[in-house]
Amino acid sequence: QIRVRVIEGRQLSGNNIKPVVKVHVCGQTHRTRIKRGNNPYFDEIFFYNVHMTPSELLDETVSIRVRKNGACSKGCWMHIALFGHFTMMFRTIPVSSVFLVMRKWLLLNDPEDTNSGAKGYIKVSMFVLGTGDEPPV
Repeated sequence: QIRVRVIEGRQLSGNNIKPVVKVHVCGQTHRTRIKRGNNPYFDEIFFYNVHMTPSELLDETVSIRVRKNGACSKGCWMHIALFGHFTMMFRTIPVSSVFLVMRKWLLLNDPEDTNSGAKGYIKVSMFVLGTGDEPPV
């Protein structure tokens, strides 16, 4: 099981923004509730149940996208303006008995314009649990 906790955002640029975070892991996607402001507090945990070997998991990616939300009905995610994103492979997480990233600030950037600089930050925790592993507190 992979668990991702989206904690908060900081210094998201723009005025009167309503950010929403979409987390994509191993073919599964979850999104946060819509919040208001440039420093939103989300505190939402997503669970991804996967059935693969640790070596297969190393080649998978975690994609975190923050979008500026407006009035939206189900299915219109692609029409919401992309604010910034962060992507990493599980291979880059330091190996321990549990793959672990605790309360780390991730830099968001524009995938279309990598020279545009920081678009803000998102604080997350993530870890991978195998059968019988206890989650960290």
